[in-house]
Amino acid sequence: MIPDPPSHLSPKPDARCTRPPKSRMGPVYYSWRIRMWIEGTFVLHMLEPWEKLLILLIFLVSLVLLMTGVVRYLPHHLSVMQRRSAYYLWGNENDEGWVLHWIGKAIGSSAVTAEL
Repeated sequence: MIPDPPSHLSPKPDARCTRPPKSRMGPVYYSWRIRMWIEGTFVLHMLEPWEKLLILLIFLVSLVLLMTGVVRYLPHHLSVMQRRSAYYLWGNENDEGWVLHWIGKAIGSSAVTAEL
């Protein structure tokens, strides 16, 4: 015969954290709703607490690395793309002054016609 487990231990699937707060008003209730939505969407409620912590830690580290890459690399990449687009549109990537002059002339000519 298999002995019964001791009665002082709680059952393995402990569902205390999934119970809604007593008050349905305030930030506690809405943070509980967001937590339940995230856990239900990504099936985090089936994991042990240490597994949840590990997955969230991996996600946060990946997010920090992605944001660091965007902040450090994106401005340089945008300037490279601007020079490439100037080359493809006007045939010379170093002639940015010509592009700004052309834009200024177009704006100035429309202002003159608007006054007439």
